Amino acid sequence: MGRTSEIKTRLLSGKLFLVIMSTVLLTITAIYLPGCDGKAYTQTLKITSEPVNVSGLITKVEYYQDGELVETMIFIDGNGDKIIDGKSGPSKQECWPGGWEWFDDMYAEVSVEHSTMEKAGNKVKIQTSSNTYELLPAEYKCGDM
Repeated sequence: MGRTSEIKTRLLSGKLFLVIMSTVLLTITAIYLPGCDGKAYTQTLKITSEPVNVSGLITKVEYYQDGELVETMIFIDGNGDKIIDGKSGPSKQECWPGGWEWFDDMYAEVSVEHSTMEKAGNKVKIQTSSNTYELLPAEYKCGDM
């Protein structure tokens, strides 16, 4: 009976060691994976549209992390003819939160002096040569990361 309890003790201590080492390894891996700094933050998108120069329109898409502005995309129709006269975009590609990556495609497709933008009810419609994008001005919580 002494031999059996000694074997059980060794097995249990070996299993416990494996559980502890696995937990430590998983924790280290999660912290040091590329793009994972171990910090949690709140993500918010804010889409606004407002008149400019009496009949023109300016539309902004802003991306915030913990309330701090990270990226901005702006489209402007300065004279009210519905043709986009200018655009300003994000400082890098693939900066938007999950589910909103299509903003990169929209920005790339908008062609100054060829694409159009107009207010249609509560929405802003942006027409490129190949797609129509409809933006609903509001603030969107994208989830915590």
